[in-house]
Amino acid sequence: MTTWLTAAAVLAASPAPLGATARVAGQGAGGAIFSLNIGLLLWTWVLFLLTLGILVWKVFPLIAGGLEERQRKIQEAIDSARQDREEGRRLVEEQTRELARARQEAQRILEETRQAVGRLREELIAEAEAEKADILERARREMERERERVLDELRVEAVEISLAAAERLIRARLDTDENRRLVREYIGSIGG
Repeated sequence: MTTWLTAAAVLAASPAPLGATARVAGQGAGGAIFSLNIGLLLWTWVLFLLTLGILVWKVFPLIAGGLEERQRKIQEAIDSARQDREEGRRLVEEQTRELARARQEAQRILEETRQAVGRLREELIAEAEAEKADILERARREMERERERVLDELRVEAVEISLAAAERLIRARLDTDENRRLVREYIGSIGG
């Protein structure tokens, strides 16, 4: 609409200066440039004031509104950018705190795991030591029983040997030297 009004103002102003130019050209070359044409001056002022009035009435408010709208949008964009920057800063700080908390938690879990592994190792070592002591004690008892059994067998055999030797001695009814020799031979035959 602004373009239409401007074009109308230019067309309205055009016939008068063209006619004036034709009249000036018809008068001749002398002083026409500096002559004062009241009609032309009046129409020029009327058109200028009309154009200025239209500009002030219609065009300038549109331009001012557009500039205000643009300024408002720019200010909103700046405010939004500030808010986004503050939000970003807040989120970065929050993420940093969360990361620090997660690291502390991981460190705590790692320390608890180390302690649990240490306790488990100690328990396993204690159980192994107890089992080893139990096995050793059973082996000692078994060895003691076996030793007692062997000693009992040895006693029984010694008694049997003594009885057999005594029986031979009694049968032979020999003297003491002969008895000793017989016992030595018998013991030698057992040992060999």
